Amino acid sequence: MAAAADLSLLAYGDVVAGCTKCALAAGRTQVVFGSGSASAELMFVGEAPGFHEDKQGVPFVGAAGKLLSKLLAGIGIERDEVYVANVIKCLRYNAQVQLGDGSWARIGRLVRDRYDGTVMSVDEDGFLTPRRVTGWHASPLAGRRVFRVTFESAKPNSNGGANVELTGDHPVLTERGFVPVEDIIPGDRVATGHGLSDVARDVICGSLLGDATITRASSHLQFGHSQRQLEYALWKSDLLEELQMSSSLLEVAAVVGGTRTYGAVHVRSKSHRALRTLRTDFYEGKKRVPAWLEHELNDRMLAVWFMDDGYIRRRANGRCRAEIATNGFDAADLQVLLRALARLGLSAKTSRGRIYFDADTSQEISWRIAPYTPPSMRYKLDPAVAAAIPFDPDRFTIAGTHVMFDDIVVEDITDRPRTDTTFFCIDVEGTHNFVTAGGVVHNCRPPGNRNPLPEEIEACEGHLFHQIELIQPKLVATLGNFATKLLSGKPAGITQVHGREQRVTLGGQAVTLYPIFHPAAALYTPRMLAVLEADFGRIPELLGRAAAEPPLVDRLVAAAPAQEPAPAAEQQLGLF
Repeated sequence: MAAAADLSLLAYGDVVAGCTKCALAAGRTQVVFGSGSASAELMFVGEAPGFHEDKQGVPFVGAAGKLLSKLLAGIGIERDEVYVANVIKCLRYNAQVQLGDGSWARIGRLVRDRYDGTVMSVDEDGFLTPRRVTGWHASPLAGRRVFRVTFESAKPNSNGGANVELTGDHPVLTERGFVPVEDIIPGDRVATGHGLSDVARDVICGSLLGDATITRASSHLQFGHSQRQLEYALWKSDLLEELQMSSSLLEVAAVVGGTRTYGAVHVRSKSHRALRTLRTDFYEGKKRVPAWLEHELNDRMLAVWFMDDGYIRRRANGRCRAEIATNGFDAADLQVLLRALARLGLSAKTSRGRIYFDADTSQEISWRIAPYTPPSMRYKLDPAVAAAIPFDPDRFTIAGTHVMFDDIVVEDITDRPRTDTTFFCIDVEGTHNFVTAGGVVHNCRPPGNRNPLPEEIEACEGHLFHQIELIQPKLVATLGNFATKLLSGKPAGITQVHGREQRVTLGGQAVTLYPIFHPAAALYTPRMLAVLEADFGRIPELLGRAAAEPPLVDRLVAAAPAQEPAPAAEQQLGLF
C-alpha cells in the first residue's frame, strides 16, 4: 500500500513539474513539489519556496528547515517520517528609512538606485547598529490590507506625523518579537528606531525619580544641583554626552524676593527623540513612576536616584538610617517604587512624602550603590561601606545605543484612495531589519517569496489538495500566518490560533489542522523557540502517540552541572 502511494505521489509530482498555470512558471528554476513519506501521518504546509528551495527542488532546506528537523527530533520524529509541502511583503515609496550616518531617505529611492550603503538596524542584543543593504524589492499591493504605523511619542511633522505605511503581513519589532502589523494586539510596544545607551538611560531614569524634568514642548532634559554638588552635576553631564549637554552656573535666591542667594548649577540637554519617548512614560499631566520601573530598577539607577534625593542619618548608636524624598509622587507611584525596591531585596515603608529604610536595609543600600558613587558623593554612604567599597568608574562604561520601545499606534488605511499600489522593501545584512520613521520593521520577502496572488493560489491549491488526498495524513500542521489563514478559511492570524487544533476538510477528507509559527520566527526572535517547542510538544498527543523521551544526549546534558553558556552563533534567516 505504501509503495503504491509513493508511486502515485511521484507520478503526480511529474505532472506538476510541467505546470504553467500562472506567471510564476516564467521565473522559477524548478517546481518544489514536496518531500517526505507518502504515507505520513503528519504533514507540514508552508507558504512558498525561497531561493535555496527553488535551486534544490526541496522545501525547507535553509536555516528554517534545519530548525524544523531539530524540532521534530525533539519529539522523537524523523524528518523522513513526515511530508513537507508548500501552498505554492513591502513598504510605500515615501517611507523614510534611516541611513547608517543618521540621515533619512525614501525607500523607493533606495530601491530605484540600488543603494548598497548602510542603514540603521537593531541587532540580536537590542543595540542600534548600521548594516549594509544587500537586496532591493518592489511588489504590487495585490489586494493586501494597508496600515499606517507609528508610536505614541512620535512628534507630528508637516506630513501629519512620523509614521510608515505597511502591508498587513509586514512584521514590525515589538517587545514580544517581530509581529505582522495585522496581528498587533492592545498593549504591544514597538521598537521606535531610536534609543539611548544603557548608562544614559539609567542616569536619566534615576534623575527623573529625583528632581530632573523633561520639558513638554521640546523634550529637553534638565536638572539642577547646589554648588556643593557641582562636581556631581558635571559628572552626570559627562555621562549624558550623547544628549549634548550644556551647563551654567547661577545665583539662586534662597527665598523668593529675598536678597540672600546661593550658588547652583543648571544642566540642560539638546532635544532628543528618545527623551520624547521617556516623557510619555514618566508624565501623565504630572510626573509619575512608570509601571515598567517595578521590573527595571537596577543598582546603577538606584544609585543616581539616591545621590539626587537620598539621605543618610547617623544615629547615636553608630547605625545609619537611609531615606529618600518622594514629595512629587502620589500613593500609586509610591507603591510601584516599593515593589521595585522589594524586587532588589530592599524592604521599605513610606510616610510623609518619604521612603524610609531600617538600619540593616540602609547598610545594604550603601553596599549596592557604593561602586556607582563617585568621590564627591561618598558622604551619602554608610561610612563603613564607603571605606570598604571603592568607586568603580568601569560601571559607567558605555557599550552602545539600546533601542527603545513605545506604545504602538496602528491605523487601517486600506480603503483610503491611493495612486501608489507598488510597495518597496530592502534586505539588510545579518540583522534582517531596518529603522523607519514609524518604527523598526523586518525585511520583507522578495517578490518571488511574497504572499501569493489570487491567481497563483487558484493555480496551485488544487495541487496541494491532491497531495493531501494521496497522502491521507491524520494531522496537517500549517507553518506561519499565510498557510494557516488559507487552509483554515478563517481570518485569525497565527498569533491568536497557534497550538490550537481544529477539524477541517482538505482534499476531500476531514483532517486535524494544527497551526504553528513558522520556524523562521525563532531565527529572528530567539525567545520564540520556547513557543515553538511547546507547540511541537503536542504533536505526539495529536497523533495518538506517547510523548517521546528526550534523546540520550539531552538527558546527559540535563543531568550535568550547569556551565556558562557559550556565545550564540550568528544565524541567517531563511526566507519563507
